[in-house]
Amino acid sequence: MPPDNPRRIAIEAVMRVMRDGLALEADAGRFAQLTGRDRALAMEIAAGTLRYFAIIDGVLRACMPRPLARGRHFLWAVLCTALYQARWMRIPVHAAVHEAVELVKNSPDRPKAGFVNAVLRQAVLVDPTGLWSGLADPAARLALELSYPEWLARRWVARIGEARTRARMEAGNREADLTLRVNTLVADRKVFIDLTKGHPFGRDGVVVDSPGPIDEIAGYREGWFAVQDGAAQWAGRLLGPTAGEDILDLCAAPGGKTTHLAALAGGQARIYAVDRSEWRLRRLRENLERLRVPGVEVVVGDAVADDYLPGMTFDRVLVDAPCTGSGVIRRHPDIKWRRCAEDPARMAATQSRILEAAARRVRPGGVLVYAVCSLEPEEGEEQIAAFLAAHPDWRRQPVTVAEGVPASVITAEKDFFTEPGWEGMDGFFISRLCLR
Repeated sequence: MPPDNPRRIAIEAVMRVMRDGLALEADAGRFAQLTGRDRALAMEIAAGTLRYFAIIDGVLRACMPRPLARGRHFLWAVLCTALYQARWMRIPVHAAVHEAVELVKNSPDRPKAGFVNAVLRQAVLVDPTGLWSGLADPAARLALELSYPEWLARRWVARIGEARTRARMEAGNREADLTLRVNTLVADRKVFIDLTKGHPFGRDGVVVDSPGPIDEIAGYREGWFAVQDGAAQWAGRLLGPTAGEDILDLCAAPGGKTTHLAALAGGQARIYAVDRSEWRLRRLRENLERLRVPGVEVVVGDAVADDYLPGMTFDRVLVDAPCTGSGVIRRHPDIKWRRCAEDPARMAATQSRILEAAARRVRPGGVLVYAVCSLEPEEGEEQIAAFLAAHPDWRRQPVTVAEGVPASVITAEKDFFTEPGWEGMDGFFISRLCLR
């Protein structure tokens, strides 16, 4: 079996998510080694298996006389990815099973090839609705039917009810369109739309149908566009950078919002992009180079500390805070399985420290935008409410329809909030604050 077999790469990516808790994007380099259809196949198998993992897991367990021994991670990933291919992709059952068996035969688990064949032959015949049809508990039923961890299903049902939870989960299971942001520093959006046959989205965005690999889209090497969801694009627009200003972008890597801020200021602002991850900052530098963005100083620093850029304050500060990511599950299905019930509170505590530190960097009359790709209240509206209650010198600067923001995503408190799929965007919370 060749080392760049797309099914093997997908299997190993699923293993690293489920066994090690690594993000699926951590395997981006290995996927990139593949070309064309092989790359697309590997990515679809890996992402799809994780999207429907709870159903796949339940079906496979029902077809085994006893559970697999602990540590048989490769065998389990082979079974899961093969069942996904047979049930959700246009791959004939015999082909999916044959490929799985061949992968096992060419591995240290070779004696288990017959077992894999037998389990898969039975699993493809199972009606998965039997896993949840008899469950009276709505959270348990939704978790299995729509393939989410039960702790998250229980959390959402308790907060927003069964109907809204179902709608949120279904939206999270739908693959998102590819939304690009045209880099107005070097490209014209109309020309780019004509070239890609895309559709305009928002002020700077373009949705591309059936795009294929990102680096094969016209204009990639010339820096004409960045991949950025429409909701994320609003973070930069609501900050409103202008030429001549000093701007701080915290938790900046890999640079989607940094490069947008530069474009919005016409390349004439002084932008400081801060992140504590050297690896992620390498990606930011690569994006700055590809997009030909001037005026950005890249700084290694922890957003909760005051030891980076000592003594400096700024006209505008963007906080793209680390979060649970529950609003971007449709793009990153691995998030479902890499989070736990304690994470929202844990992340909220970190976000609070970052917000406090960021506020100290804003000049009087300056603006701070806080953004998270999370649906959890303690990471969004509750975070802002607590901050404002503790800081009477700060006030909310309302998000308005006059800025072009759809009325449907403006909250009663005049923040920006989207559920996955609303107005074609990911789930996001954005609040804009002003120092009196």
